[in-house]
Amino acid sequence: MAVDDDAGSTGPETQPVKPALTAELTWAKLYTKAMHKDLGVISTAISKTRLTTAGPQMKKCAEKLHDQLQRANRTVGELSEQAGVRYGPAKK
Repeated sequence: MAVDDDAGSTGPETQPVKPALTAELTWAKLYTKAMHKDLGVISTAISKTRLTTAGPQMKKCAEKLHDQLQRANRTVGELSEQAGVRYGPAKK
């Protein structure tokens, strides 16, 4: 039996996708909120202390985080486009 992947089926195979997607996006939102809080604390601590030995290692970690966040931002843009919403600054 052949399966047509291009068919616009809304049958039982695609039904579980929405709850799973909603759960993943909810987790991501909570995770990024916690990460934002942690990054604020780290930034404040770094600005108040003199870094000597940990400086290069922290710089390398910060660069890695920067790259990961850029990829995450592209992913959010792709998801926004697929969902048909405009991506813009978050409202507070």
